[in-house]
Amino acid sequence: MNRLRVAVVSDALYPWHTGGKEIRYRHLLSQLPDHDMDVIVYSMRWWDVAPVPVHTSHGSLTYRALCPRVAMYRGKRRSIFQALLFAASTLRLLTEKFDVIEADHMPYLQLIPLRVVASLKRVPLVITWHEVWGKDTWCAYIGRIGSAAALIEQGCIRLPNAIMAASTGTAEKLVSMGARRSRVHVAPNTLDLEHLSGIVADPSAPDLLFVGRLIEHKHADLAIEATRILVERGLDVHLGIVGVGPEESRLRDQVIESKLSDRVTFLMSLTSQNDVWSLIRGTRVLLAPSVREGFGMVVAESLALGTPVVCTDHPDNESRNLISPETGTSVSPLIALAVANAAEYWLSDTSSRDDRKSAFLSRNSSLTVEALVASYAHVLRSVA
Repeated sequence: MNRLRVAVVSDALYPWHTGGKEIRYRHLLSQLPDHDMDVIVYSMRWWDVAPVPVHTSHGSLTYRALCPRVAMYRGKRRSIFQALLFAASTLRLLTEKFDVIEADHMPYLQLIPLRVVASLKRVPLVITWHEVWGKDTWCAYIGRIGSAAALIEQGCIRLPNAIMAASTGTAEKLVSMGARRSRVHVAPNTLDLEHLSGIVADPSAPDLLFVGRLIEHKHADLAIEATRILVERGLDVHLGIVGVGPEESRLRDQVIESKLSDRVTFLMSLTSQNDVWSLIRGTRVLLAPSVREGFGMVVAESLALGTPVVCTDHPDNESRNLISPETGTSVSPLIALAVANAAEYWLSDTSSRDDRKSAFLSRNSSLTVEALVASYAHVLRSVA
């Protein structure tokens, strides 16, 4: 089999930036070179010293910077300057050699010059799509210019030769917005089940846990309010919040105003993913009241560790599809009382962690690293 030279383009990479999509790419990049592929990752300059290239008998993995590292957020929202800078920098790929481009869809603007690059170099463009927003979500996020952003999103859907969607729900939304169904392939995020099986519970883990970037749509505020309700009911519970972001100051004020300073702990951004998993393994209930998730990585990880999850039944929240009555509860969005009631139910639940884990894995047996990488390898070769 001939070696395939793959250019992977993403402005955010693990371990310098953490989130569901970064973990997805971490798994993908770790094994894609084993499929007779030389992978060159193009991003911002996250590193002081570039990662050492990895070479095997089947392929290689190399990192290259397209532009300096620029803050991805300005206040509560993604930085337009960063998106424009990164988009412009992707034109540097015109001088590079590769057989196919694979690109992360966020923050969208870079997809237009990447289409130009792909056309001029006569190579296919494959885009990984984590979530679909649409006009209403864009307008809620950035106001009146959200209509223009929604048009850009819809236009970008028509640019790639193939799309890798992170969930079935995302795939269906893409098709409804104009993507050719034959070009859309579902490749769910993956779990390192062997690694997760060895995670030991942190004995100091709080009763309730929130894990995620502290941005508005994740709604850590609902986790705090639910904790206040449970404390008022006389429950001796503590909430841990893992994450950083633009909402942090407001959330800290909420804790003080709710008189929960001795009940809520901000654990910030833990340096080790194992430490995060250990907390999830040790907590009694994970609270995930986000209204928008393209897959819901932390929800999947929690369920694979046997920890029940309370999430929201919002149409833009794909993580709700990971939940079953044996593993967690999906509640009406934006209602702290519903989150509190569901959390209280699971705090008193007598089912075993192993039973919950088995129930989740029996319904989600395809969430493996091997399945994810095989899907990408197949699609990349089929379009190249």
